Amino acid sequence: MYYWFMLFLAIITEVASTSFMKMASGSNPVVGYTLMAILISISYFFLSQAVRKIPLAIAYTMWEGLGLLLISLMSWYFFDETFSANKLIAMASLMTGMVLMNLGEKLSEKQEQEKQEQDKKVQRINEKELQPCQTICN
Repeated sequence: MYYWFMLFLAIITEVASTSFMKMASGSNPVVGYTLMAILISISYFFLSQAVRKIPLAIAYTMWEGLGLLLISLMSWYFFDETFSANKLIAMASLMTGMVLMNLGEKLSEKQEQEKQEQDKKVQRINEKELQPCQTICN
């Protein structure tokens, strides 16, 4: 749970950082660039903590995907940017991709666990079959 919380913090700070781009390009560039640099650095720190246990492909997909979704919503709400049908389709595709990435990772983990269990069973069977031979040979 800790690592998912770190990913959540990485996403939030990345969205905040990107939001300060608007300030950097407008009224107060020094403050905007400074806040943007600090927050993106913090975001990368949180992301680096998250990938200790969350697979990199999943963490990065969530970081970028949810970040993009939240930035789009913030742009629309705070900066009055347009929200076209193409953007909605793109965001739906993005969300679908994130869900598929997560499902694929869970399936992959399940298959790996099943393979490890099968290997353990085979090893136990081999050890039982070798016991009579070891007794006779000794």
